Order: sequence, then structure tokens, then C-alpha cells
Amino acid sequence: MDVSVQRRESAASPFAAPTAKPFDARVIVVATIGNALEWFDFTVFSFFAAIIAKQFFPSDNPTASLLAAWTTFGVGFLTRPLGGIVLGNYADRHGRKSALVVTISLMAVGVGIIALAPTYSQIGIFAPILMLIGRFFQGFSAGGEVGSATAFLVEHAPVERRGVYGSFQMISQACSMLLGALTGVALTRLLSTQQLEDFGWRIPFMLGLLIVPVGLYVRSKLDESPVFKQHAQHAQRAPSAKAPFLESIAVHWRAILAGFGLTVYGTIGTYIFYYYMPSYATKTLDIPFASSVIASCCAAIAYIAATFASGWISDKVGRKKPMIASTLLSLVISYPLFAMLTSHPTLPVLIFVQCCLMASLGLFQGSYCAFVCELFPAHVRSTGMAIGYNFAVMIFGGFAGAIATLLIKITDDKLAVVYYGLFGCVIGLVTIALLKDRSKQPLM
Repeated sequence: MDVSVQRRESAASPFAAPTAKPFDARVIVVATIGNALEWFDFTVFSFFAAIIAKQFFPSDNPTASLLAAWTTFGVGFLTRPLGGIVLGNYADRHGRKSALVVTISLMAVGVGIIALAPTYSQIGIFAPILMLIGRFFQGFSAGGEVGSATAFLVEHAPVERRGVYGSFQMISQACSMLLGALTGVALTRLLSTQQLEDFGWRIPFMLGLLIVPVGLYVRSKLDESPVFKQHAQHAQRAPSAKAPFLESIAVHWRAILAGFGLTVYGTIGTYIFYYYMPSYATKTLDIPFASSVIASCCAAIAYIAATFASGWISDKVGRKKPMIASTLLSLVISYPLFAMLTSHPTLPVLIFVQCCLMASLGLFQGSYCAFVCELFPAHVRSTGMAIGYNFAVMIFGGFAGAIATLLIKITDDKLAVVYYGLFGCVIGLVTIALLKDRSKQPLM
């Protein structure tokens, strides 16, 4: 799969890259604040999945109740591709900045619904319906956020720093993971089990809403990306007859498939190695919940360090080398680490295992954003990236918790979840091996 074919098919010409300058913290904040809110809420949902299951999906069978909660978590991902197409088109037509204001506003609606929804004991069947509606809003906005925010971030970066700039998109996710985990630790320490069930689980979602006014303000103040500005000037002279979505699937379908394949590994790794781990540790291995949260905090720190290192390395030696190293490492260590954990289900072992897995994943994710952005020309970048990313996340990530729960239940094998992770490693390795590295070339 050589996506360079698409560059010959496209009429787009390279745009001048921004000149080298110190890191622009404003660009990083604007591009990552919505992503941070999204992943903070996802982290909180995953940590409190068992409580949410009890409050909104009561059942005599705890496994069935938990499965319903994870399925609701996954349902929000069904609207991600639609959000990516609609809001990605908007970003490619009217600018990344305008799209980012829309996405964070829609995200606030979803978070607010989840934070304030009455429980099943209060309004019956309408409680899980409200939870579903909140997840749909979250999914739609998140689908448009990833393409617009990542394009905005990478297009602002000098050519020799696109990897580092792009890595902050994933670092923002990790920081949100860490903040969500720390919030979980604090709440479990300060509140009783009954208090957590009554109101404590809502507190993190309410805190997340406080980010929205800040996000709206900073996103309204910063300029549009220089690459999109140049594209807009070019488009005025030679307007395209096709909508970005139609052109993406007709002309740049190879790049979309490439983005899809790269996202499969990152998605499965994130949801299995991090988000599913607290539930796996507590429900399958009988490790205390507080211990699982502590391990997740440590894993997030390891992921942050590896992600930044990957972005920095990719600017020096290219994107492919750290990404290939990551997939090969994960293939080698995943099964032995999970086997060690199931044999010795203690907090130190859980910390070691999760840190190793997340550090390995970070080597891939730190180079991922810049690599995928470099596959597409500016006039379809938000849409093309969003299509491949969101379909992969919808299929392989949104229902990862439910799939893992079912695999363990059906096979009665605590290690069954590993095979899903190994599948993602193989897809990522094959995809990146087939692609051309464009890290030193100007953005189209």
C-alpha cells in the first residue's frame, strides 16, 4: 500500500511549512483541550463502570449488568463516524478553528446529560435512555474533534517538529487518563461506597464541564492554521467541485485505509491495556479497586514519557522506526506479562505489567498523529483522517470492554483478552510496514 499514489492523483500542491520557532503553548492547548475533556470523561466512565452499571442497568446477574454498561459505553462510538464526516467536512470547508468551537459545545451537552441523569430507581427505563443519549452526543462531537484538532495542531508545527507537536494530542489523552485516575483515587479515599454510588461518581463529570468555558474562550482567540489559510486562498482561485467526504473516499481511499489500520492497534491497545484494566483487575483477578486505580496512574505516566519520546525520535529518524518497534515489542511481551499477572495478581505486578504495556504503546502513539496527517492534503485532511480513525475506533475500541468480558466468559480463560490485543498488534505492524514515511516533506 503506497499512499504516494494518492499524491499524484490529487491536484493539491504542497504548502509552505511554518518556520521554526519555540513551542507555541497556545496552539497545543487549543488543539488538545477538547480531546482532554473527551478522554477524561471516558476514563471516569471506565473506572466507575461497575457503579454506573448498578445505578442505570440493575440486574440480578452482575456480569450482565456490567456488560450492559460497557455496551452503552460502546454505543457512543456508533455516532463517531457520522460526527467525523459531518464535522470533518465543516473543518475542511470553513476551517479547523470554527469546527473546534462546535465540537466542544456538543461535547458539553453530552457530558452534562450523563452528569445529571437520574438513576433507574428514580425514573425507570428513561435512565438508561438518557445515558445513551449522552453517549451519542459525546460520540458525535468526539468524531469531529479528532480530525479537526489534530490537523490544527500539526499544521501549526514547523516541519522538523511535527512529530513532537502531534504527540501532544496523545499526551493530552494520557494526562486526562492520569487526571481521571487520580480523581478516582481521591474519591475512593474520601467517600464511602454508598456515597460513591449515591453521588460520588457524578463529581468527575461535573468537573469536566468546567473545562468547556475555558475551551470555548481559548479556541475563539487563536488564529486559523497557516496551512489551511494557504489552502483557502488556493481554493478561492480553483474551487473543488467535490465535497471533502466524497473526494476522500473517491481519491484518497488508500490513505483512509492506512489511517484505519494504524488506528486499530492504538485503539485496541488503549482500551485493553488501560481502560479495561481496572475492570479486569477487580472483576477477574480480585485485585482491590483502589489498587487498580493506582496502577493506572503509574501506567499513564509511563505512557506520557514514551509518547513524547516517540514524537521527538520520529522528528529525528522518521515515524516508521518507533512505530514498528512498538508493534514488535507488544507482540513479544503482551502474553507473558498477562500470564505473569494472572499467576501473581498483586499491586506491584499490576503496576509493572501495565506500565510496560502502555510504554510500548506510547512508542507508537507519539508518532501516529503526524504520520496520519501527512497522508492527506489540506483540503480533505480533517475528513480523511476522521473517517479512518473513527471507523476503527467504533469497530475495535468502543466495544473492546464488552468483547473482552465476553471472551473471558465464553472461554473461561483469564488470558483470552490477550488475543484481542495481539490481533491489534499484527494489524498495526502490517499497515505501517506498507506505508511510506513523509516526515521530512512539506504538508500538501
